[in-house]
Amino acid sequence: MQTEDCKFVKLIGHLDAVKWLQNPRYYRPSPGYLYLEDWTKNPFTWLHYVESSDGLLVEDEVLLNAYSRCWSIHDVQRYFLGDLHCEKILFTHQYPNLKLPSRLGNTLWKTNTATKVLPKLYLKEFNRSLEVTLKKMVSTKAQMNRLIISDQLINIDCLDYFKRKTFFDYLLKIISFQNELQLVSFENLRCKRLEGVRLVQQLACFNADTLKYLFLWKFVLPNENPLLINYSYLTGSGQYISRPETRRCFIQSLGVMKELRMLALEYSHIADGTGGALISLLPVLKRPNFRLQLICRENHVPGRTNAALGVGGYNIPDTAWRRVSIACPDLYLFMAFDRIWDNDNVRRFLSPSIPLCETHLHIGIHVKLVERKDSDLSCFVRHLAFNYASTLSTLGIHQWRSAIFPLRRIFELMPRLVRFYYLGNVDETDLHKTLNLLACGVCTKLKKISIQIQHEQSMTDHWNKMVLKVIEDYSEIMRLNGIDFCMQIYKH
Repeated sequence: MQTEDCKFVKLIGHLDAVKWLQNPRYYRPSPGYLYLEDWTKNPFTWLHYVESSDGLLVEDEVLLNAYSRCWSIHDVQRYFLGDLHCEKILFTHQYPNLKLPSRLGNTLWKTNTATKVLPKLYLKEFNRSLEVTLKKMVSTKAQMNRLIISDQLINIDCLDYFKRKTFFDYLLKIISFQNELQLVSFENLRCKRLEGVRLVQQLACFNADTLKYLFLWKFVLPNENPLLINYSYLTGSGQYISRPETRRCFIQSLGVMKELRMLALEYSHIADGTGGALISLLPVLKRPNFRLQLICRENHVPGRTNAALGVGGYNIPDTAWRRVSIACPDLYLFMAFDRIWDNDNVRRFLSPSIPLCETHLHIGIHVKLVERKDSDLSCFVRHLAFNYASTLSTLGIHQWRSAIFPLRRIFELMPRLVRFYYLGNVDETDLHKTLNLLACGVCTKLKKISIQIQHEQSMTDHWNKMVLKVIEDYSEIMRLNGIDFCMQIYKH
C-alpha cells in the first residue's frame, strides 16, 4: 500500500521577516491634516492594552506572564493560524502601517494601502480555513482560557448571510463547552446589536463561574446600542424589520457574572438616563478590587446626541454614582475620553460623585476647526483637581500639536498622583520647574512619569540635546525618590 503526500495550501511568513522599503523622497513637512500617525502602537493609547498588576491591583495568574506589561491584543492580530485538510496555514496581515519620516510619505503610504483590496482567492481560502478551524474546535471540544476575536483578520461585514450565521453559530457552540474560560475580548467586533447581546448571554449562561476579564469596547456597530433601539430608519420602505428590545437581557447577563474582575464597556452602554443599568451591575461591582473601564466618545455625548438614533445621548445621574461609590469602596474606575474636542463635552460625562481613579484624555485632530481653545485643557485639569484630586491616581493626556500647557500646574493641583503620562508640546522653562518640583519630593506617591515631546522638525537637534541633558541631571534624584522617569522625543 503506497502513501502519497496530500496536496494542500500552505502560507507561512511574518511581517518582521519582510524587508519593506523605507527610503522615500525627502519632502518638506506640510501643514494641515496630512500628518496622521499610527497611534495604535503608542504606549499612551488605551484601546488594546491589558494592564498587569503594578502594585495597585491584586496579582492575578492570567495576566502575569513573561510579557505581562507589554502583552496586548495586537500580538494575536498579526497572524491567524488555521487548519485546512491536514496542514496548518498561517495567514498574515499583508499591509502593515509603516512610520515614514515625512508627513507626505505617511499620507501616500496609507492612501496606497487603503486602495489595496485582498484577492478573492485569499479571502476564499481564509474563510474556508476559518470554517474548518471552527468545525475542528467544535468536534474536539477544544478548551482555552482566553478567547480573543481578531478584528484585523476576521471582518464579519465581508461575510454573506449564511457564512455570518455559521460563524456565530460555531462561536456560540465553542463558548458553551468551555470549562476554564477566563478572558474574553470582543473589541472592535462591530457586530449587530442582537448578535452581540446573544454572545454576552451565552457567556452568562455557560461561563459565569469562571470568566474574569471581559472587553466589550466597540463590540457592536457604531449606530447601535444594547440599551436602545434605532428608530431613525422608519421611513416606510415596506419591509418589516424586527427590533426586539435587548436592554434587560444585556444588563441581566452582565449582572450574573459575579466572578468578573475587569469589565470594559462603552459609557453609552450603561447610560440610560435613570442610573438603573449601573445599579443593576452592583452584584458585579461589589467584588474586591474590581476594575471598570469606560470609554467616552464624541458621538455619545449626553445631552448632545439624539437618543432616537440608537447610539447614546443619555447620562448616568449623580445619585447612581453616589450609591455605587458607597456600596463599592474598592471600585477602580477607569475612564478614557477618545478624541473629544470640547471641554464642555468632556464634563457632560462626569459628575461629582464618580469614584474616578484613572483617566486618559485623547484630544485628537479636528478636521473642521483650525485651533482649539487654549483654556480647554486647563479647564479639564482644574475640574479634575477640584472633584477627584483625592481619588485620582493616574492621569494621561495625549495632545496633537495643541497649545502648550504648563505641566507644573498638574502636580501643584493634584499632588497625590501615582502615574502621569503626557504626549504633546512642552515649554522648556516649565519642564525644568516641573522636574525641580518633583525632585523636592512634593508628590510623595508618584511612582512613574512618562513624557513624550512633540516639536517642530527644525528644532530636532535642540530638543535631542535638551532631553539628554535633562535625563542626565534628574535621573539619579528620580531614582532616589523611587520614581520611574522616562522622557523621549515623540517619533514621527
